[in-house]
Amino acid sequence: MSTVDEAALMPKEGALENLRAAVAAYNGARPRVTRELYLRVLLIFGGYLLFAAFVAYMAWSDIESNVVGIVLGLLFVGGGFVWKYAVAPSKNFQQTLRDRMLPLVFGFVEEVQYAHGATPRFMAGLPGKDFVARDRGEHGDMIAGRHEGLAFTLSETELSTGSGKSRQTTFKGVVFHFERVQEFPGLLLAARKPNAVQRFMRDLFGGSSLALVSSGNPEVDASHEFRTTRPEAATPLVQGTLARALDYLATEWRDDVVRIALSGRQCYLLVPAKKDFFELPPVDTPIDFDRHLRPMIRDLVMLLATAQLVNKIG
Repeated sequence: MSTVDEAALMPKEGALENLRAAVAAYNGARPRVTRELYLRVLLIFGGYLLFAAFVAYMAWSDIESNVVGIVLGLLFVGGGFVWKYAVAPSKNFQQTLRDRMLPLVFGFVEEVQYAHGATPRFMAGLPGKDFVARDRGEHGDMIAGRHEGLAFTLSETELSTGSGKSRQTTFKGVVFHFERVQEFPGLLLAARKPNAVQRFMRDLFGGSSLALVSSGNPEVDASHEFRTTRPEAATPLVQGTLARALDYLATEWRDDVVRIALSGRQCYLLVPAKKDFFELPPVDTPIDFDRHLRPMIRDLVMLLATAQLVNKIG
């Protein structure tokens, strides 16, 4: 990782000129959009709060107590929709900049493509509950392209199970997909060990049909389970380069445990993150290349270097 030349991967002069123009146009229009945002929040959301307070008072005074909770719940849900409507123009304004800017920022990636909110096609092949339990997924920024011969797609993704109060986030971060040169003859998962409740629920509903393999490294085994359909093929990997790679990745990505799935030539790398990798500052803050854009490039470079490391496992 330390040998990656970030300076060499910075946008070239032509791309930098286009990038500066996009950022300058954004920063020039930003004060107007900020004023409009404050005005919309004051008039639309502020007006809704007054309306909600009046309705809540009437409900508390004149309606049976068992209905008050329903009214307050509806007002709370309605407030969420009104807030999203009030801030929508500023969000769209920022998204327009990202649509123009990110392909320029990541100009070192060949055939770079950018999308937002789309479900990546690779999600259809993502292994199931043994790897990461999920009922639904929400997807943010997605980047695809080719770098040093590695064709990849990465997506900011949040996976969850259940709904309402029982909703549980099972993964939040970046899902990185690529095809490896070497093929694994089956399915091999390196996933975070389930806690006691998750293990009980898994066993209650039939457990896992995959064989458990030990890495021989107590620290790695303490945080990961290695499960596979082909123990004889998986054991050399798990006790060799895969365990060492996970041990190394744990020092680079500290938010949580990195998970890896190998299925044939398909590789799925799940990198948990508490932050939004490609987040822009609030609309009332001007964009600065070194403060806001350079870290995006560094993050993608680290992800690509991580993928290249996993690609060499075997």
